[in-house]
Amino acid sequence: MAASDATSHLISVATIVGVYGIKGWVKVRINLEEPASLTSLSPKQLTDPRGKRVRSVDITTVRSQGKGFIAKLAGVDDRNAAESLRGHSIEIPESSLPGLNDGEFYWRDLIGCRVELSIDGESLSLGYVDHLIETGANDVLVVRLEASQEGLASQLLVPVLSLFDDHLLLDEVHHVVVRVDELLEV
Repeated sequence: MAASDATSHLISVATIVGVYGIKGWVKVRINLEEPASLTSLSPKQLTDPRGKRVRSVDITTVRSQGKGFIAKLAGVDDRNAAESLRGHSIEIPESSLPGLNDGEFYWRDLIGCRVELSIDGESLSLGYVDHLIETGANDVLVVRLEASQEGLASQLLVPVLSLFDDHLLLDEVHHVVVRVDELLEV
């Protein structure tokens, strides 16, 4: 591991959520657009559910299984060893993430972004992106509203049909702009 990797911020790329079979395979929830890249990203390490770094890990195989994915970790050869890893996170240094093309971003880049509502060219600041929810059909931005009053909602859920569609975009100053007039035409 390079010295810069040791001090780099760690990013969770997968979580071990269960076991599969008796030969040490684990069920994983993968936080990557290309699940197969889990085998090539490095260096990888396991972190237990309390946030304590456990050890480095080599993932030899990832494959789809049902609606999810399973992975084979080097040195994990039976169900008991796999079970002991349930809840562990697989992390890499932020510096190991693949580069992005223009107009691309990571979900983590949206957290904390200001959210503006745009109607007929007029803008209104709503709040900021608190987190995202993966629903399967389409992802959802959870916007923490600035001007929440008693009895009114404190969050707004905005479907992310595609940040490249006309109704939702991430601008160059890290504002998420929701164009309601475009959304209503859909």
